[in-house]
Amino acid sequence: MMEKCEGWHLHHLARRAKVFGIDKPLINTLEKAGWLLTKGKPLPHSLELEKALVRLAAIKDFDKTCDDSNCPICKRVVQQYSAGFAYSEPWTLDIELYRWQKEAKEKWWENNGRGIVKVVTGAGKTILAFSIVADLYKSEAYKDGGLRTIIIVPTVVLSDQWLVELMGRLHIPRNEIAVLCGKQRDPIENRKIIIYVVNSAREHLAEHARTHFPSDDIFLLADECHRYGSKENSRIFGLPYSYTLGLSATPERFGDLGFEIKLVPNLGEIIYSYSYSDALKDGIIPPYKLVRLKVNLLKEERQLYEALTKKIGKMSSVLFSKYPELRDCGQSEFLKRLGQVYAQTGDPLIPRYTSLLNQRKGVIHTSKSKLNALKWLIENENLKNANVLIFHERIEIADEIFRFLEEKGFSPGIYHIDLPPKQRIQSIDDYRSGNTNILVSCRALDEGFDVPASDVGIIVAATSSVRQWIQRMGRILRRAPDKEYSRIFVIFVNLAEKDVFTETELREFEREALSVELINLTYRRK
Repeated sequence: MMEKCEGWHLHHLARRAKVFGIDKPLINTLEKAGWLLTKGKPLPHSLELEKALVRLAAIKDFDKTCDDSNCPICKRVVQQYSAGFAYSEPWTLDIELYRWQKEAKEKWWENNGRGIVKVVTGAGKTILAFSIVADLYKSEAYKDGGLRTIIIVPTVVLSDQWLVELMGRLHIPRNEIAVLCGKQRDPIENRKIIIYVVNSAREHLAEHARTHFPSDDIFLLADECHRYGSKENSRIFGLPYSYTLGLSATPERFGDLGFEIKLVPNLGEIIYSYSYSDALKDGIIPPYKLVRLKVNLLKEERQLYEALTKKIGKMSSVLFSKYPELRDCGQSEFLKRLGQVYAQTGDPLIPRYTSLLNQRKGVIHTSKSKLNALKWLIENENLKNANVLIFHERIEIADEIFRFLEEKGFSPGIYHIDLPPKQRIQSIDDYRSGNTNILVSCRALDEGFDVPASDVGIIVAATSSVRQWIQRMGRILRRAPDKEYSRIFVIFVNLAEKDVFTETELREFEREALSVELINLTYRRK
């Protein structure tokens, strides 16, 4: 038994056991022992208590994953009760699942190996997928082969992360994994797992299946699955998959019916949801503070915005007259129905209408007021020692932000698709290693970029899609040693963008924050 143990020590261990979904009898044993000590009663020797402590010590990095990286309680458990647990067998996951991951996996099996898991960014959806992969390949059905896993990702960055994690977490030899993206074309024959960037998958997946594994069962693992509801990307669903798993923090699509028409029929319904509230309660993501900076458009920007709004209003009247079913739709539903009408009619008025919407959106994205607010923030917040991710929509503005940071004495990095691959990779490596502490991104890192050391996020511009706001906020909500909380700054244009904060998921995000602050910069002119 641990020496000089106090009641609250065992309550702390019981709370951690709950996060990992450890058997309830073991949790109850920890809690009962804790209450005995709290009441000043002696702790009798208990084989069940010993068993509970040994079980906790068996969790890989149990002491290192505590909120306090130097927690003496968790360290003592590992030191006194660890029997040198280590997993190195191929196709074996080397970490303990959280409770939610165990529940989600059970739901997936109950649903005959199909479904979408909707999980807040940073909670560990990739580890859930690894656990399912390991279960399948070690099952009696496939111990002698006959299964291929197809992993679809939206970006090269994500394909790299999946490859590294598959080898590191599941100990899968590199020669059993193929990666196909851009110019990288690994051999496919005899590879058990094939990672495709979606552009390559929609062009080659069907042919590869016919040629290289026509008689195998196929497990489709669609990461960031909200990306695959479009007409082109949904071509990946053309095969008869035996198992499907969709992963996303925000699987529903904002501007079309791709979720309802493409994702659900091909991947299955949402079988499990895990929210910010759930993840905060379990201590899986760090607490965060939210700061909203409100700005006005400059005079000429406002005039252009209002002129476009008038044109949109006139065209809306025409569309409502021609298609009365559009009248009573909410904002997100309206765009979905509009796309459906265009698919049925081909009415040229509709693309002209959406073009006007995009032009008006561009006025917001390129607003000098937003850029001035960011400069004000950089000059008035102490960010020299923080690890900061800055998000924008437009490459030219991202470049301008990068130059401004250099002029202010920072050593920033920048990442967007117009940069050479070597420079993009170097920017990420420098940020991960700490050679730079600020990284400016233009959409390319919205999904899948995992840097636990990031503690500040600044959203200068985002689309009206709630999904993108959530994805960007989630980039920095990752646990790291000694990270007390994250800070998220959102710069928004008064009137034009304020309605996005009324959306359900963003209301929940604000409700769970440690604090929400509003800085009014509408009076400033530069």
